[in-house]
Amino acid sequence: MKSEMKKILIPGVILSLIFFIGIFGYIYIENYNVIDAFYMTSITLSTVGFGEVQALSPQGKVFTSILIFSGITVVVYTLGNITKFFIEGELKSYLRWRKMDKKIAKLKDHYIVCGAGRTGIKIINDFLKKDLNFVVVDNDEKGIEKLKEIYREKLLYVIGDATKDETLLQANVKSAKVLISVLSTDADNLFLTLTTKDLNGKIQVITRAVDASSEKKLKRGGADFIISPFEIAADRIIATATQTNLISFVDVFSKKSKIEGLTFELVEIKKGSQLVETTLMEAKIPTKTNLIVIGHEVDGIMKINPMSHELLKENEKLLVLGTKDQIKKLIEIASN
Repeated sequence: MKSEMKKILIPGVILSLIFFIGIFGYIYIENYNVIDAFYMTSITLSTVGFGEVQALSPQGKVFTSILIFSGITVVVYTLGNITKFFIEGELKSYLRWRKMDKKIAKLKDHYIVCGAGRTGIKIINDFLKKDLNFVVVDNDEKGIEKLKEIYREKLLYVIGDATKDETLLQANVKSAKVLISVLSTDADNLFLTLTTKDLNGKIQVITRAVDASSEKKLKRGGADFIISPFEIAADRIIATATQTNLISFVDVFSKKSKIEGLTFELVEIKKGSQLVETTLMEAKIPTKTNLIVIGHEVDGIMKINPMSHELLKENEKLLVLGTKDQIKKLIEIASN
């Protein structure tokens, strides 16, 4: 949409410049007053054919000829683009884009998904199911158009190079809490990680490593979590081949499972919460929320299957499993 606006704005600026040059030219060459110079420039650029204010000097005739040839081209081009802008529905698209841009600017603690390939689309589907606030960033305009047809008003997006500052700023990266980088190459993912951390040092970056050898570079670049699809696939194959009697934990929560609507969440215990300085037994989280407490953060380390007598402290986190509403209830308890 910005490129379409430039097709109107840039010729408009040039036309305005030519118009002012015409006014000052007639004042300087023909000694016209401002009103006569404005009138003469107007009828010259519009080619309406009215007579001159007064007979032109040879210099004035040359100036007028140059003004006509330089101005008429810009006028025709500008009017053509303005007509196209209104008639072909580009105004409606522009207004829709402006509305979406304002929505993105108001987001806080949202997710940014960079890359709308197969992995990106899977992430988008899951985020929509969980009703999360997120922005998609991709430079493939045709791909974004296809996504718009599917998701319509639910999709917030930015078309542009995700590795550039202006694109990430348009996606409101400074207010985001997580950026997911699933670009096609490790080089792009690394550059995006560096750019993101430079713009927002507190944001959490999750990136994909196409090549396992790139993991160290991505880690040095500031990536908080690095996912290697090939290593995950290899681990699953080995587990399936060597532990045939073991039900895969991942499979339990896959689409093939009958268990739906469950998700993992890290819930932070805020200052002033009733959970502070209480034991897990006293907190009675399963009773109050129906959540399953999987783990408890102790001194920055996640301890799985914590004991009931362990004390909960301010700013520590609980790893829980449950539905969206159950997790929301625990967040309220842990926050107030």
